[in-house]
Amino acid sequence: MKYLIFLILSIAMIVTFTNCKQKGSIADIARIQQAQNAIKIIRNALEEHYIDKKTYPPNDVNLEEVLKPYIPKVAIGEGDSISKWEKEIVPAFSEGPFYTTEDPEINYFVKARARDSNKTPVTIRPGTIREKKEEENDKKKGK
Repeated sequence: MKYLIFLILSIAMIVTFTNCKQKGSIADIARIQQAQNAIKIIRNALEEHYIDKKTYPPNDVNLEEVLKPYIPKVAIGEGDSISKWEKEIVPAFSEGPFYTTEDPEINYFVKARARDSNKTPVTIRPGTIREKKEEENDKKKGK
């Protein structure tokens, strides 16, 4: 009876170890880092958009189209270049990026999932939440 239990446990352990994906491997760590770098490119483009237009993009926009002028290009050959969106952002995510904002004048939130085995979520938001204009604050206070 002991031999039968030992045999069943041995088979179960062998099947378990051979069917497991290696989570947390070097490749997963690299994919998460790639996703974090890609989301930083998006953050920088959103901040440039804010500096240029004094507002973040509204909800329900095609983020790639809106940020196209603010995403740097990478040289791929003699005189040819490609946007970092195609070269670095698209390959970094298994899902996303998804963009939302409650008020385009003060904040945004971007989320995506890395291409690692856990589909690790990566997110960004502004480093500082911008305040509305002084006049609007004065109206609320009744001045």
